[in-house]
Amino acid sequence: MAYRLEHVAIRCKDLKSTIGFYEKLFGGTPTEIRKGSAGYAFCFVKIDGVPAIQLMESPDQTGVHHYGFVADDIERAATDLKANGATIVRENRDAAGRLTTIFLRDPNGLEIEVRTPR
Repeated sequence: MAYRLEHVAIRCKDLKSTIGFYEKLFGGTPTEIRKGSAGYAFCFVKIDGVPAIQLMESPDQTGVHHYGFVADDIERAATDLKANGATIVRENRDAAGRLTTIFLRDPNGLEIEVRTPR
């Protein structure tokens, strides 16, 4: 199974000023700001293509929230990761019930997202 790092999600206190930082200093291009399922505002900032940085607004926390990987076959990835000792902490499925995203934690408690390509 091959995995490709897609993004690193970072919590920031002020989303707009953080977007401006990455635009000004690194030539980043932000996507539209959206609301996450937990109610926080977020966007992706691409810097020279990929991988992207996902910025997630959080009034009380900063730092890395999760790392996002892409796998061509998410069902196989889930099976392989479980067989190698990973505990899946959350799954997302589309309207048809197909698995689209899984979340697990590394030994330090950092969340890892593995998803199908966009």
